[in-house]
Amino acid sequence: MEDNSDRNQGEGETDNNNDLNSKNKEILKRSEEMLTSTVLEKEGKDWNEKQTMIDQLLSKVNVLEKERNKAEEERDAFRDERDASREERDAIKEENKLIVKEKDVTSEEIVALKEEREVITKERDAIKEEKDLITKEKDVAIEENDALKEERKVISKERDVMKLDNETLKSEKTALDTKYTALTSTLRDQVECPVCLEVPTSGPVPVCPNGHFVCSKCKDSHCPTRRVKHCPTCRVKMFSGKSLLAVKVIENIQHACRNEDCGKFFPLEEYKLHLTSCLHRTVNCPSPNKFCSRKMSLSKVYDHILEDCQGSCNNVGINNYNLNNGKFPKYVTFVSILKLSSKGLALKWNDQIFYLNLEKAPDYYVFSLELFGTALECKDYVVSITVHSHRTDDKDMKGNVQRFTGQPLPIKSEQEMRKKNGLMVGTNQMESLIVIDEKKDIRFGITLDIKKQ
Repeated sequence: MEDNSDRNQGEGETDNNNDLNSKNKEILKRSEEMLTSTVLEKEGKDWNEKQTMIDQLLSKVNVLEKERNKAEEERDAFRDERDASREERDAIKEENKLIVKEKDVTSEEIVALKEEREVITKERDAIKEEKDLITKEKDVAIEENDALKEERKVISKERDVMKLDNETLKSEKTALDTKYTALTSTLRDQVECPVCLEVPTSGPVPVCPNGHFVCSKCKDSHCPTRRVKHCPTCRVKMFSGKSLLAVKVIENIQHACRNEDCGKFFPLEEYKLHLTSCLHRTVNCPSPNKFCSRKMSLSKVYDHILEDCQGSCNNVGINNYNLNNGKFPKYVTFVSILKLSSKGLALKWNDQIFYLNLEKAPDYYVFSLELFGTALECKDYVVSITVHSHRTDDKDMKGNVQRFTGQPLPIKSEQEMRKKNGLMVGTNQMESLIVIDEKKDIRFGITLDIKKQ
């Protein structure tokens, strides 16, 4: 439509120019005709009048030429204006195109914004619903909290009552314990043997005619100097009387552990079991008797071995940290079995203490591990003892090795029993395992491993 208007405008400008040219031609033609007619009609007039007419006609021609030039200038100006209008029109067209594009983009953005608004509206609705739900849950929680507060108040009251009851019970228990302790102490004092100063743990309990007790061990002792013939309390002659009441007292009172540093009390049945597993029970030092024959509390044996035992290798320059860091298998090098003779070695594994014995018999050597525990506790462990030569290139222990796998021995094992249990290596086999180093020291190695079943 805009192209048609441009075309019509151009055609209008061409028609105007054609009309102007035809008018000028017509004026010139008329002037010539008038001039010609004037000449023909007035040939007789004088020359001055003709000349005047010609000048007038020429001035009219000049005026017409000026008008024509002015018309051409106006035409050129109109053309320039038309070109400027066209450029402005083209610019407006480009601007319109950009506006259309921006309009399309804006329309898309509006659509996107509408969609986003819908999403936001849905999210807002969901948040409102969630808020309503949270509000309801909050109200329920407040109600529950109020109920819990009331319940806590009730519980606090019950707790206060229970505290009072507990304090009362504690006071009553303390009073009962005091009374019971006093009673059992009195009963223990009554049934305590005045000779050995120990409370019997089993019947029968001999009694004199005046009711004084003495333990059957002292009354029936095979030693004539210790055998009781007269009551040590009232000095009347002892007969074969037995006290059933004393037996009942023994069976129902708490018995104090006789081991030093323990002092715990147990019922009779527990007391008998405790004596076999008490950490403070008296045991012999596990080293050979010819080096150390001291008796002491089991809880003190390990420190004794590390510090002053003459029958153990732990205090002769051996690194006890490596021995007792809990890492197994453990490789130990012994220097000159003749020099160390049959000294042993203490090791710790998982807070359990073991003692490696090296017993020398006439024709063989015996290697065994003792557990600082009972025979029942020994059943929970499996130990492995491997004797081999001491060589840096013999880490795989191939070739001549002697190995034992079994349960450890309990701490109370006698020396003769140790010589019959464990890894036995003959003298000739032991000589084949010994290595003499550059310093002329006789060396051999022992690898130990401990596992719990």
